[in-house]
Parts: sequence; structure tokens; C-alpha cells
Amino acid sequence: MAAAGGDKTQGSLGAGKNYLEEAGMHSPMSVVRKSAKDPGANTTTAYVKNPQGPPLDYSFLEIRTIEELREVMPRSGYRKEPPETIEDDNGQPQPNHLRDEWTKPPRDDLQTNALKLGNNLLTSLPPVFNIILREVMDKPRNLSWIDLSFNQLEEVPAVLASHLYSRLNVIYLHANRIRKISQAACLSDLPTLRSITLHGNPCEQTTNYRLHAIGIFTTIKSLDFTTITAIDREKANTFYNRYLAQKEQRRSADKE
Repeated sequence: MAAAGGDKTQGSLGAGKNYLEEAGMHSPMSVVRKSAKDPGANTTTAYVKNPQGPPLDYSFLEIRTIEELREVMPRSGYRKEPPETIEDDNGQPQPNHLRDEWTKPPRDDLQTNALKLGNNLLTSLPPVFNIILREVMDKPRNLSWIDLSFNQLEEVPAVLASHLYSRLNVIYLHANRIRKISQAACLSDLPTLRSITLHGNPCEQTTNYRLHAIGIFTTIKSLDFTTITAIDREKANTFYNRYLAQKEQRRSADKE
């Protein structure tokens, strides 16, 4: 696992979209209003409640397991305050070195709703993710954007389908090792999902990949950083309904 360092050129945001914009959020710490008589003068500053802070950025840290988030500070963003002590290999308490690196957020009500885990060495996202997220985020149920691109995931992380993450808007899974597009169906019930990426995985070679993916996700507006048009949706619905009907026919035939 690498220490947090400078930025690298290979970004995991794909088309370079701001994560707040794609997730439909805004992050003003304050709103400055201009005087009608003197537009150059600031007369009122409206203090915005619960502003959106920057994402927790754990990208490019050579993280192999999700448990390693306990041992390293994010490259940017404000993680939850680390505990004063941690247990060593013998179960004995010792000072937590993260306390020396931790930075207190500029405001107590600053919301962290996004998590960047791209460009690491993750092979899976096991159920312990739920526990880890509670340790690094104050309000993990508010998670609305997660970047898992450029890892080594072989399966779509079903842990994200939990009701705990019902506010997820954006999921980046591109450039992994996911082979079956059908695995993505586990995320199809997320009620607020608007954008997902799966390109750069072996599953992209599936016949009618785009129609299949759009058919699975009935709420998304963007697939692989490309907007889904009304015609795209109509074609995908027709294709996917026919696919499901044929699948059911084959299942019935196998029982006879």
C-alpha cells in the first residue's frame, strides 16, 4: 500500500465530470449576494446548512483490501476522526498514528457523500465494507457517489445493493475484470441510481452489451459516460423484455 502522494495523470473520473454535478449535488460553503446599488459590494452572506464537502479520496494508494482504509489517510477530503488507540497484532492498545495526520473539517456540519477508491488493487468489496465505511465516514448512509474504477474486481460488488446505500446516484466500475453483465442486476433496485460505468470490463464484449445494460437499469440517465436517449431506452426495453421472455422459455423447457 502506497502512502498518500501527489496526483497522477490517469484520472478515474472518466470524462472529467465533477462528481457533485453528476450526482446532482451542490457544495457552496456560503452564498454571497451583491448589493443592487453597488454590485461590487458584498452585503449578505447566506450560510448554507450541511454543505457538500470533497470526496474521501483513497485513489492511487495501492490498496489491496478494503480493511486497509483503517491504516491510511485519504489523499484529500475529511475522514471521520480516528480513534486514539488501535490494537497491535497481539491485541494490545497502541497510539493511533492517524491521529497525527488527521485534519478536522472546517465545519462540523460538512457532509462527505462521495468515496474515491479508483486506481487501486481491490479484487472484491466484501460485506466488511459496511463496517469500514462507518469508521471513515460520519454518515455512510448518505453515500451517493462511489468510484471503484481501475481495480481488479471480478464481480459486481453486491454489498452496494444494500438498503444502507439507497441514496447512491453514481457508481463507477469501469476498467475492472467483470465478466458477466448479468451480475450488474444486483444493483438495479437502487432507487436513485442515475449513472453507472461498466466499460473496459470483459462484459463489454457481450453481444448487445449496451442494450442489455440499459435494460437492466431502468432508472439510469447515463451509461459509460454517455447519455441515454428516449430512443435508447425504447430499444433497450424491447430487447431486454424479449431477452427475459426467452430466458424464461428456456428455463421452462429445462424443467420438462
